[in-house]
Order: sequence, then structure tokens, then C-alpha cells
Amino acid sequence: MLVRDFVKGRADRVHVMMTAYNGAVILLLALFMGVTQQKISAGMVVRDFLYRVSQLPMPAEEMLLGAVCSFTVVACCGYIYSNVRRLPQLFRYCVFFVEVAACIFLLHSTSLFYDGVVLLLLADFMYCYQGEKQLKIMLLLMLVVYGVIVYSASMLKMDIISFDVYLAYYSSGVQGILLAVRNFAGYGNIMFFVVYMVVLLQDKSKENAEIADLNYRMIMTNEMLNESNNRLNESNTELNLANKKLREYAMTIASLTEIKERNRLAREIHDTLGHALTGIVAGLDACMVTVDYAPEVTKKQLAKIKAAAQRGITDVRRSMHMLRPDDLEKLVFRDALRKLVEDFSDASGVEVELQFDSFPENLRQDQTDVLYRIVQESLTNASRHGHASRVKIFMAGAGEMLNIIISDNGVGCPEIKKGFGLHHMAERVELLGGTLAYWGEKGFVLEVNLPRNMQG
Repeated sequence: MLVRDFVKGRADRVHVMMTAYNGAVILLLALFMGVTQQKISAGMVVRDFLYRVSQLPMPAEEMLLGAVCSFTVVACCGYIYSNVRRLPQLFRYCVFFVEVAACIFLLHSTSLFYDGVVLLLLADFMYCYQGEKQLKIMLLLMLVVYGVIVYSASMLKMDIISFDVYLAYYSSGVQGILLAVRNFAGYGNIMFFVVYMVVLLQDKSKENAEIADLNYRMIMTNEMLNESNNRLNESNTELNLANKKLREYAMTIASLTEIKERNRLAREIHDTLGHALTGIVAGLDACMVTVDYAPEVTKKQLAKIKAAAQRGITDVRRSMHMLRPDDLEKLVFRDALRKLVEDFSDASGVEVELQFDSFPENLRQDQTDVLYRIVQESLTNASRHGHASRVKIFMAGAGEMLNIIISDNGVGCPEIKKGFGLHHMAERVELLGGTLAYWGEKGFVLEVNLPRNMQG
């Protein structure tokens, strides 16, 4: 970018010098014509001069003003090309036509003594040249300009005063100097034009090289981005597969945990309550035999049965205490529910919203156990059966009843068959004097209402 700006700065400087050079040559030429006319008038050779020309020359003041004004228009058009960026196409053509007209008028004003301004016109157009279409237009315009010049020189000679006519009124030595100056002016302008074209072509060549390099870099960058996107898509696919397997694994773990808990509950019932009831039944059978003929023995046996029953009750209470969720033992009810929701959401990927509204803190232990198990079972059903992605749990207790609503966006079920889970939840709620309702037209909604009986 810095190289391109430097080269373009050189092209602008050469263009400015070329414009100034042409302006100086045209000004000197106009002054030469004006001074020569004054010399002719002062030398009393006007009659001889009129014999040499076909018509009266343009007055010196008008010729100088016309040359200066027309060249100023040409210079302004060149300035517009060099400094105004992103010219509209139509405006660019209009500017060029104005410059061509000003150039023709300038050539006519100076009697075709100097045609180097045509190269300045060509340089201006080459500066803003873009594409094959504009090149054809440029060549056409150049042919028009040269055609006008040739036509004016060959067919309209009566409108043009030859440079030799003005030279005739100077000495041979001065004529040689003036001819040399005229030729030098033409060669100098050609040199400026060649230098300008070389610098401009270097600019365009370097700019094209930079554009090609930029295109190559963009292609490489796009390829790298495509490769990165492919890798990212593969990673996302693998991550989704891993998440799916993790959810399946979490559900499997939950199912296995539930089975393990049921087996443990069965063992506890068998080892505690079953053993105690078996001993009580056997003792009562013995009492039925001894009650008539050995009352004292029967009393002792009944005392032993009572002790066995008390031990059974103690064992049952111990087993029930062990079956209570560990989080409810360590945390308050709200924190235990939050931990349950967070653990479930992390394991299953289901979004769960838990909201409390004036929900009491000091509930009885049996109430918190039932509510905890209902939330736990509802979350499991929403993920396993409803395939839900979002679950909302709302728990309120402003009135005399505790109101719990659990809803999900799962597949739902218009006709719900009451299975083991719902049946078990209903039994637990009924034991506490509450009610349980559910419906599944849109997703699944479970509503529980419990009396607000708090512990003292």
C-alpha cells in the first residue's frame, strides 16, 4: 500500500509539472504572437502582413484571454481527474468532452502553433482509464481531436496564420532561436508524457500485483475458514453425540438407582418388618396353646412378643429414616430442591425453572419427603416419557393450601394411563390429606394441593 501511494504520488507530480509546462509554453506562445503583432503595427508593415494572411488575425488581447481561459479549463479537468475519486461514469464522460472542446478551442486560438496540449489531454484520460470499453472511447476521441486538427489545417487554412508568417518579421538569427525554442517545447512535452506514462504504468502494474496478491490471500483465508468450519461442524456433531450418550447414560443410571433403591427397600422390609412379624406370629401361636393351662407362661410369652414388636417398630423407623433423601438430611427443603434441579439439568440437558411464591420454610418432614419425591418423579417422567426440553416448577403457599404445579413442553398424552409412578404419588398425597391432578393435552401438567400443616 505504501509503495502504491508513493508511485501514485510521483505520477501526480509528473502530471502537475506537465500541466505547468504546457501552460508556460502556451502563455509564451500567446505573448510571442501578441508582441509580434505589436511589432508589425509599430514597424508600419501592416499592409505587407495582410497580404501574407487570408484574414485579419485575432486581436492580441482576445487571443491571450482565449488561450488562458481554454487552458484553464483543460487544467481544471485534469485536476478533477486527479483529485476527485469515484467519479460517476456519465460525469467523467462529460468532463472529458468539455476538455476536448477546450483543447480544440485552444489550438484554434494559437493558430496550431503548438499541439502538445493534445498529449496532456491523452495523459488525463489515461489517468482514469479503466477497462476495454473506455479504451475504445479514448481512441475514438483521440481520432476526433486529431481529425479536427488535420481538417482545420488542410481545409480551413484561411482561419489559420502560419507560424512562418510571424517569423518573417524577425532576423535570421532570431528565427533560428525561435524555431529551436518551438521544437524544444514540443520535445520537452513529449519527454514529460513518456515519463508520465512510464510512472503511471508502473503504478497500475504494482496495483494489479497487489490486487492479485490480495485475491490469493483471500482465497487462502476462505479455504482456512472453510476447513475450520468443517472441523467445528465435526466437533459439534461429536459433542451432540456425546451429550446424547451422556443423557442416555444419566437416564440409565437413574433407572438403575431406582431399581437398586427398590431392591434395598425390599431387603429392608424382609429383614426388619418381615422378621418381626414372623416372630410375632410364632409367639402368638405359642400363646394360643398355653393360654388355658399355663397363664403365667403365656404372660411371659406375650411380654417377649411385645418386646419383639417394639424392636420391629424401631427397625422399621430406622429403615424409613435411611430411605429419606440424603440432601433433605443435609440441606433445607428449598436448597435440596435447587440441588435436585441443578443435578438433573446438568445430567439430562433439560432446562428447569424453579420458582417459589410465599412458600413456607417450616414444613413437616413427611410433607417435604413427599414433595421432594413428587418433583423427582416428575422430572424423570418429563425426560424419559415426555422427551421435554423445558420444565417449570411453581410452588406457592400463600393460602391455607400448598399449591405445586409442574409443567413441561414434552409430547404430552391426551389419554393418560395411571401407572405405578402416578399411582404412588397419588397415594402419598392422599395420606397427607391432599389432592393430585394431571393432564397432558399440551405437554404434561401435574398439580398437587396439600393442607398447610406446619410443624410446631
